[in-house]
Amino acid sequence: MTEHAPDGYHFIYVAFVTLRNGKRIYARSYGKRAFRILVKD
Repeated sequence: MTEHAPDGYHFIYVAFVTLRNGKRIYARSYGKRAFRILVKD
């Protein structure tokens, strides 16, 4: 993945994501090591 983040943003990589209802989704459950998330600088 060589996609670059737009100006003013960057990517972070996390092993899990917490949903609004409090449930955690783990990347390993989907065959991944991490999820990529776009965040503002």
